Amino acid sequence: MTEYTGRHRPPTRAERRAIERRSRLPKSFSPAYALPTAAAVTLALTAVGATAAQSSPFSAEVTQQAGDTLGASTMLEDPQLTKAVRTEVAAASRDSSGLSERRRAVSDDVVASQVRAERAQERADRDKERKELAEKKAEKEKAEKEAREAANAWARPLASGSLSSGYGFRWGRMHSGLDYGAAVGTPLRAMGKGTVIGAGPMSGYGIYIDVEYADGTVSRYGHLSSVATSVGQQVAPGETVAYSGNTGRSTGPHLHLEIRPGGGEPVDPTGWLTERGIL
Repeated sequence: MTEYTGRHRPPTRAERRAIERRSRLPKSFSPAYALPTAAAVTLALTAVGATAAQSSPFSAEVTQQAGDTLGASTMLEDPQLTKAVRTEVAAASRDSSGLSERRRAVSDDVVASQVRAERAQERADRDKERKELAEKKAEKEKAEKEAREAANAWARPLASGSLSSGYGFRWGRMHSGLDYGAAVGTPLRAMGKGTVIGAGPMSGYGIYIDVEYADGTVSRYGHLSSVATSVGQQVAPGETVAYSGNTGRSTGPHLHLEIRPGGGEPVDPTGWLTERGIL
């Protein structure tokens, strides 16, 4: 019988082995496995870094092209490759190089197209500007021409009225103008652009007005009721200068019109008025 040694008996040999197995470290933590495990971690980190570098958008194309070229060169130098394989590798290398050249060519074409489009737009803008300037110049010249024509235009002395007496001898004396029947107060107009050189009462004419035109011709209106302008005033074609009446040696309300070339003696107004289209 086993001698009593205390409250608990010592563990048997089998129990001691079981306890040792439970407390033993895994083999992966032993010195023999420490180095391979560290190397595995290093390789994993290296692989992750390489993957990140390859996924970068800035270096992907360069890395791919460099890898293709180096890989193709290495394979071509391998003596174990057959002729057919070398041919395929060389063709793949040429295709890669040709792809890069085509990409550069496409990029150059895009830039050239943009430059051509910009130059075409610039030409179109210049053409449009020149056209607008030409149109403005034409409009200005047209307005100036119309202004000159208006300034040099001629107007009838009366807006409406009929000839009542012509130029020539009448009642034994010379009638030196044309008479137009017009009620007292009818507006009388300047026949062209000119200057009032005389106005007021005159024997035989009653109230008169003289207007001198650019060619030196002077028109005289007689038997007026009043004058609407003053001596020295510039007048335009169609502008009211006086009003018809029955003053002076007159037998009834009318306009007596005389034409005096160069301010001299009166002539038959018919030809002068006909030339200017205002008879």
